[in-house]
Amino acid sequence: MGSDLDLIAVVEDAPEPFERRLLNWELNNLPVPADILVYTLTEWKDLQQKSHKFSRMLKSEVVWTYSRST
Repeated sequence: MGSDLDLIAVVEDAPEPFERRLLNWELNNLPVPADILVYTLTEWKDLQQKSHKFSRMLKSEVVWTYSRST
């Protein structure tokens, strides 16, 4: 079963491997089922430079709801 909401979080750094980062995010209190992908800033920049299908989909479909300038 999929989620109603797919979230992306870009964090400055993360000590955990990519697969375990989602465990630090509590999503059960959201009003809809949600999944999250948590990228470090370096990983996100690298992903944006690639031209595979997932990267192209992110560029065209992501709607940013919050952004904090560093």
